[in-house]
This record gives sequence, structure tokens and C-alpha cells, in this order.
Amino acid sequence: MNGNWYPWSIGSTPADYVMAWHHVHDILANKGLDPTRLQWIWSVSNIDVGQYTVEEYWVGENYTDWFGIDGYNVGATQSWSSWQWPNEVFDTIIARLRKLSSTKPISLNEYGTSSVRTKNTTDLPSKTEWLNRFCDYIGNITDIKMASYFNIDYPGEDWAIFGGAHGDAVWNKFNVYTAYKNCLQSDQWIGPNITNPRLITDEQFAGLF
Repeated sequence: MNGNWYPWSIGSTPADYVMAWHHVHDILANKGLDPTRLQWIWSVSNIDVGQYTVEEYWVGENYTDWFGIDGYNVGATQSWSSWQWPNEVFDTIIARLRKLSSTKPISLNEYGTSSVRTKNTTDLPSKTEWLNRFCDYIGNITDIKMASYFNIDYPGEDWAIFGGAHGDAVWNKFNVYTAYKNCLQSDQWIGPNITNPRLITDEQFAGLF
């Protein structure tokens, strides 16, 4: 909502947004959907683009369970962009959100990095280093509880880390970045659990059971 590149970002005010959020939230809350069944993520872009700031869209402490952030290292793919490390992408917006609430967990709902550190140049070692630094970054900020990589290549923007245009390794004919896999290897990995319907196997997720 603090961007201007979607149709729903244009023509409405922060007051409209907050009123709509409260309206939908209250409808579902009155249906008995408490946080054990439904949690709300108030998600913003890491930068304001347009006439309003993210703070103007704040829905209030009692109307969301999470802070969400979308943020990218666009690199040198655009005339207006330059290379940014993870802390440069996220530190400022996290500090701003913390002034709204000190308790909400953080979800990085979309994050990604280009490999173009200088114009028109694919730089795989730099992308690998960015992924490694991101792994350290989220490990050092305990408030970040979820992170979802945006695994799609756009024209001129090679975000993908699996099955995209580039990679530092090949797995089953797909280009991959090993830094992402290596970051996920830990004893804290949550596996499927037959007693918990939310923790399913890959086969169940794919509908192959």
C-alpha cells in the first residue's frame, strides 16, 4: 500500500486503507477465527513510493499479529538503483516499524537479490555473498521469524535462486544457488508431523499421497 505500482495503490488514502482493513478484520474476528486459526500480517514495502508514508497506513496494535516487509536488492538493473546489502535493504524500515510496535514478530514476505552489481554485468560471486550475508542477517535479528524468497526472474532482474537464468551449481538440470540451501541446513529445521495437519510432507503438499 505504500507503493504506487499496483492499481490498488492509486486513488485511495491511508484512511480508506485502514478503514477497509478494520472492516475485514472485524468480520473474520466475529466468526471466531482467533490467532490459532488465522493470523494477520500487515506487510509494507521497504521504501515509500508515492505521496504517503508507511506510518500513515498503520492499522493499530490490535489489528495485526505480524509486521511484514517486502524488500529487494535491485542491484544496478535500473537507472535509479544500486547494489544494496541486506542491512541496507531492511534496517531502516525495521527501525520505523519498531516505533509503531515493539512486540510484533517480523516476516520478510518477499525478498530477493539480483546478480547485477554493476550495469549489464552478471556477478554470481556477489549474489552468493549477498545470500550468505542475508543468512547471517536474519540469524542475528531475533524478531525475524519468517522469510520467503521471491523465486522468479523478471526481464533484466535475475531474482531466482532455483530454476532461473543463473546459478553456481546445477541440480536436476536446474540452475541453483548453493548458498540458499546451505543457509537452511540446521538442527532447527521443522519436519512433517503426522499429528499436526499443518506440518505436511512434500508429497502431501504436491497432492501425491
